[in-house]
Amino acid sequence: INKKKYNITTMNLQNTDLNKNFQLGVLGYPLSHTLSPIIHNYWMQKYQIKGSYNSLEIQTNDLTTFFKDNISKFKGLNVTIPHKINVFEFMDEIDNSAKVIGAINCISINNEGKLVGANTDAAGFMSGLRKFIPEIGFDNSNIMIIGAGGASRAVIYSLLLESVKKISISNRSKDRLKAIGRDFNGVLNPVEWDQKSKEISNADIIINCTSLGMLGKDSLDIDVSSFNENAIIIDLVYNPIETELIKSAKKRGHRVLNGLPMLLHQAALSWKIWFDILPDIDNELLSIIEGKLKI
Repeated sequence: INKKKYNITTMNLQNTDLNKNFQLGVLGYPLSHTLSPIIHNYWMQKYQIKGSYNSLEIQTNDLTTFFKDNISKFKGLNVTIPHKINVFEFMDEIDNSAKVIGAINCISINNEGKLVGANTDAAGFMSGLRKFIPEIGFDNSNIMIIGAGGASRAVIYSLLLESVKKISISNRSKDRLKAIGRDFNGVLNPVEWDQKSKEISNADIIINCTSLGMLGKDSLDIDVSSFNENAIIIDLVYNPIETELIKSAKKRGHRVLNGLPMLLHQAALSWKIWFDILPDIDNELLSIIEGKLKI
């Protein structure tokens, strides 16, 4: 970033005493339904770190002012919709995962006082998946991804580090389907929306990366009876905890996973960046979060 252009000053908070009062937050707009303050303030209390984690509702037009006037107050930030791409221009350094995924969800200040953008979604997805379905294997697996937005990019990045056989992807928008195929250098198998049934029936792991099925949204129109009987079904939606896709797949005996593990594990990885602490995702925290969601 051109610091002179924005007149931004940052402070070195990297190797500081944990007795200091740390300010953290999530940057986005709107943030009325975010669970991040609940998660991070729980950990701050558990690990006896002074400070607070707050929602920072900043509209796009106000980002420059925020980074100019307020960024030095924070130890670190999470970033959510609609700013995961917008914040790129304010970073001094960007890690490889954020570059490939094309989105930043975690900002830290390194020991040179530089703003560093990272993406913990990919690693959070994979660590959450392995935690809750430890027996999962990827060798020679056929993966079917539904959706071509930011979440799917993170999932694809994580899967490309495994020995998967094929990653197919389908999306309602043909333009976005083409774009994601191009961005991942042709390694994906793009499938048009009305042609996805065959690939779904051959998939070992099916991952919904769309918002379909979320509270207040339409359900994902997909025929679970066509699934491979041994297929693992993952739905990154976590509100409600059980979408229609998860409910239907459970009835057929499939192993299923919702979006809570990814949410919690990507949050924990932010702490690894900020404090070099990997916080515990315990049953108490899970109960608190589930209590905030529609069952």
